[in-house]
Amino acid sequence: MNKLVAPFAALAFVFSIAIAQADEAAGKVAAVDPASGSLVLEDGTTFTIGDGVSMEGLQPGTEVTVSYQEKDGQLIATEVAPSK
Repeated sequence: MNKLVAPFAALAFVFSIAIAQADEAAGKVAAVDPASGSLVLEDGTTFTIGDGVSMEGLQPGTEVTVSYQEKDGQLIATEVAPSK
């Protein structure tokens, strides 16, 4: 029995890391509001900009890729970068 605990613990750890990783979305910026810290894509997806994420240079029409995590029903942007 003890020989099975370590492999299952390792497997659980790997899955917990996968769950914690950020998702990504891509699209054109529809609106940016630095005062409220929000970014809206043309498809209506709204992100709250996370701490330390720069909003500099973001403007409507810019193609971006947004890395984000969902927390308490909000999409929190962890990185926003121009699409290549």
